[in-house]
Amino acid sequence: MDVKIISVLVPCYNEAETLLVLYGRLTDLAGRLTREFEFIFVNDGSTDNTPEILDDLAAGDPRVKVLHLAQNRGHQIALTAGMDHASGEMIVTIDADLQDPPELIAEMLAKIEEGFDVVHAQRRSRAGETYFKLATARIFYVLMNRLTMGRIIENCGDFRAFSRPVLQVISQFREPHRFLRGMFSEIGFRQCVIPYDRDARYAGETKYPLPKMVKFAVDAVFSFSAAPIRMILGLSIAIWALSLLYLIKTLYEKFILQITVPGWASIIVLLTFLTGLILFSLAVIGAYVGRVFEQGQQRPLYWVRETRNIQPVSAGSATTDSGRDSTSPTTARFGEPPRQRVSR
Repeated sequence: MDVKIISVLVPCYNEAETLLVLYGRLTDLAGRLTREFEFIFVNDGSTDNTPEILDDLAAGDPRVKVLHLAQNRGHQIALTAGMDHASGEMIVTIDADLQDPPELIAEMLAKIEEGFDVVHAQRRSRAGETYFKLATARIFYVLMNRLTMGRIIENCGDFRAFSRPVLQVISQFREPHRFLRGMFSEIGFRQCVIPYDRDARYAGETKYPLPKMVKFAVDAVFSFSAAPIRMILGLSIAIWALSLLYLIKTLYEKFILQITVPGWASIIVLLTFLTGLILFSLAVIGAYVGRVFEQGQQRPLYWVRETRNIQPVSAGSATTDSGRDSTSPTTARFGEPPRQRVSR
């Protein structure tokens, strides 16, 4: 495959401390490769000075294209927004925290030009991560591979390269709660894996604390789950836990203190177990019902507040007074895949 344009997509949420270093390493890479580059930064509702830094970069370098989302929509949606506006024959998704080395893009390019359509970067080692993070990641992949019959590639995050035909297929998947690494693993095409050593985070704090990790895992299992259903699931687990505590108390009174009425212990055992099981089952069924409900609403995935160095992609786009691109209520603004632009 002849790659002339490489699109590098970077979701950003409060990454002011890393952006300039990342931009420097990307431009150094672009200088070494005889390809045209575009760097698409998606500001996912950052609350620090990430937007100002991105605007300054875009003002000084036309290759830097910026999407300012009107609201934080999460990592997977931010990546989707970047993919909707990519124009390259090869697309690379990479995080802004510099844990994934941009220099690996050169090796990815070689694989794409060799004929592969998807190149996954697989973490051989993960510096700077706690034992708890590594253990939970291992459990996650074991669980996912059991549920998906081994289709998820272990230790592969969202650092990957893929061809334009793959982008056109992935762009048709518009479910609200997305698990991109699962989508890329399932769509077929010719795929390969490149191992690498993941660096420690350059600066700042992780954007995936424990609650977000749990949410991501739930979304991956159900593809998406409505918030009320998650509340029911949590409530059922809590009730089951309380019931187990009461069960322990009952067994203690039965076998240690010997003060219970005959038959009472067996009734408590059956009641607590079956009640918890029924509630948990209802929560799982409700998760799929909620998925159908929210998918049927067909709400947009994201909202774009304004853009920098991105040309209008559909009728109705407008330009701000400063001459930099903005968007009006078009398909591009509301998170539907716009008509793709391939400049030559």
